[in-house]
Amino acid sequence: MSRNIMELCWTQIEELDKEKTVMIIGIAPIEEHGRHLPTGVDVYETKHWIERSISKLENSFPEYTFLTMPMIPFGHGDIRGFVGNIHLSQKLIYQILLEMLGGIAEWGIKNIVIISGHADPKHLIAIEQACDEINKIYQDVSFAPMGAIFSQDNITLDFKDDSNQLVKEKLGKYPNDFHGGWIETSNMLDICPGLVNDNYGNLPDISINEMEMTQPEIVSSKIKGQGHIGYPKESTMELGQVLNENMAERIKICVEAYLIRKDYKKYSHHKLYNIPALKVQGGK
Repeated sequence: MSRNIMELCWTQIEELDKEKTVMIIGIAPIEEHGRHLPTGVDVYETKHWIERSISKLENSFPEYTFLTMPMIPFGHGDIRGFVGNIHLSQKLIYQILLEMLGGIAEWGIKNIVIISGHADPKHLIAIEQACDEINKIYQDVSFAPMGAIFSQDNITLDFKDDSNQLVKEKLGKYPNDFHGGWIETSNMLDICPGLVNDNYGNLPDISINEMEMTQPEIVSSKIKGQGHIGYPKESTMELGQVLNENMAERIKICVEAYLIRKDYKKYSHHKLYNIPALKVQGGK
């Protein structure tokens, strides 16, 4: 069963079986995504993935209550030179979540899951640091799988058809599609097609490799006047349907492992988590 926490009074929350209640928090920033996509791409994706993954989890855990809340439209990022970006410092994202997680843990809820459609490593690592700190106090009550989902290859999927093959071929031919490219444009063509500007088919390819992505000056120079990183013209709604279903399934796999507390810690951190320069400085 899924419930919006804003529609419950405090006594209804108090009466929940805390061992079988899952609080799902969505957090992603408003930021530019090129000339063809709305600033709310990460928010729309996060909300959609949460809804789809809950539908899947309800089938596996019918006795559980899945609580949702309004999206937190903030995140850490470093794309410069564009209006439309609302980026907070990495430390502030960490502090916001640290206090929020602590408050929810005080209710007695044993399962708090944070989902984010924003793949910036420092953003995801700040979330993971907050979870780690709260888990020291309340013993594994919080879990954030998106860093692992975005950065690792150990989450296997078993699709019953060939739908994923097209995505694999596209990834091989058009890699480094980091921001507003064919991946996110396809996702939005599936989620909110009316918000995608038809000009995506005429936009230039902008290729930036992983090393260059760590250097804001290079990124800003290459995307100046455009805002996307990747290949928007390769987008289709069909790709978006596969990509979004793929993501919901990955989230379901990770959260399922967490809820049964079996082999879930491999999904707890971004592969770059242990690099000191990417962590919140001055965090606990």
